Amino acid sequence: MQLQQLFYFAEVAERGSINKAAEALFVSQPSLSKAIINLESELNIRIFDRNNKGVSLTEDGKALYQYVRTILNQMELIEGISSADAPKVLSVCSYPVLTVSRALAEFYRRRQGTGIALRLTEARLGEVVDSVANSAAEIGIVLVNNAQFKEFRHTIGYKNLEFNPIAQDTWYVNVGPKSPLYGQTEVTMEELLDYPVIRRDDDYFSNLTFYLEIDGVKLTSFKKVVHANDSAAIVNMIQATDVFRFTPGVSRRDYDLRGIRTIPIRNCGVEISIGWIRRKKELLSPGAVEFIDIFTDLCQKALD
Repeated sequence: MQLQQLFYFAEVAERGSINKAAEALFVSQPSLSKAIINLESELNIRIFDRNNKGVSLTEDGKALYQYVRTILNQMELIEGISSADAPKVLSVCSYPVLTVSRALAEFYRRRQGTGIALRLTEARLGEVVDSVANSAAEIGIVLVNNAQFKEFRHTIGYKNLEFNPIAQDTWYVNVGPKSPLYGQTEVTMEELLDYPVIRRDDDYFSNLTFYLEIDGVKLTSFKKVVHANDSAAIVNMIQATDVFRFTPGVSRRDYDLRGIRTIPIRNCGVEISIGWIRRKKELLSPGAVEFIDIFTDLCQKALD
């Protein structure tokens, strides 16, 4: 097996077409097809399903792609060691939490003028996992509650990822000055049933959360729901209306600056693990290490 074969394989997988990959690689289509066939023969697996529209990865192909993408990413880091002009990118995919944005701003302040590019993508838990597994992001910031944790562990194990915990948190509610609950020091789940909850669209992991019950009230009991997938829209809705959201306490300071209160929930037994994920056995870039240190410090200070 040669590194060039793996490079060819990754190009075909990402483009979904042998013809398009051949054009991008400046090689002939027959040569590229032969390289793929030789790789399949050598590994004794079928990597691609062929169809009229192009090719798609088989289950074995998907597993191979995760390993190959890791190898190629590491090669890019190695090749960049001797190049002072090599572009440096910090790519982070994160569950939507304001503390991540503050960490990124601090990272930028420290690295300003060094030529590093920043890329932050917000996504639901499952999308964060996929983004790191598929090498779209170097690291992923995750918040996992106790209803999700078992399945989360299983999923990242299957995708050859590792979870690094930072802190433990629980749920609160965010309310703005238009909410009748704004002046309270504690809220009950029964009280919250009278108001609309704002949240993002559901994915597989958020559906698991519906099994949670807090102080005798199931989350499925909330019938007034507003869906919004934009962080700015969610913040503006909380500031201007009586909607509320379930939220971790780690971003309390960030919401305070926006005039939004973070109020404890009576008898809330929800456990939230805050941490980050990475691909196993893959070295992190210096930028990723620094960003994780900044985020960890902010989380620990917020929850002390």
